[in-house]
Amino acid sequence: MLARYHVPTTQPRPLGDKPQYVWLSLLLLPACRPVPAPQALAEADAALSETFQELHRPIYQVYELGGDRDAIHALLQGSFAGEALTQEYVEHFTTLHTMAAEETAIQVIRVDYESVTVLERSPSDPGVVRIEADWSVGGVVTHQAHKHTRVNRYVAVYTLEQREQGWRIIDTHMRDLARVRSVLSAYATDDNFLLDAMPSSGGGLMDPLDMLDAGVGQKEEKE
Repeated sequence: MLARYHVPTTQPRPLGDKPQYVWLSLLLLPACRPVPAPQALAEADAALSETFQELHRPIYQVYELGGDRDAIHALLQGSFAGEALTQEYVEHFTTLHTMAAEETAIQVIRVDYESVTVLERSPSDPGVVRIEADWSVGGVVTHQAHKHTRVNRYVAVYTLEQREQGWRIIDTHMRDLARVRSVLSAYATDDNFLLDAMPSSGGGLMDPLDMLDAGVGQKEEKE
């Protein structure tokens, strides 16, 4: 006679049925909000840096527009929005009007970015970011036919917002401004020179051809 095997009358309770195991499994689950991988975050920052420069660099074309109100507004509208657009328009139009009255002109030759860093992303709105930019601008200032080279270095924090037209600057906070002079530009204009706040990359500094094209150092013809 074959021995009978004992068959359990009740099935064992799965581990997941016990409350303590349920809570433990929940604790081990990954967070619901995905965390960007370092490489993806770096690529996103690089893309934002390029976007900012594409928005920011054209602003300096405003000095080519004279007192044309509509042209000034149209140019700035491609970079700014909201109150920032109004503020930039008023400031640039006022500056250009004053320059015309004083027979002053600015020719921007170089705009170089030392660094563009993403400081903060809005936790509630992925379409809003804060960026710190360090850049230099080199150009020639003409005042009543006298030409002088100028290189300025700036550090500012910008807030960018994604809109229907694309990214736009909606706020600007200037942190630092310094005038940088090179040995070459000082020699050409017979001025003393300063090497204060010189960008490590040489950003904004003009080469001899830049200055020759702009007429720096050329003697004025006397009538």
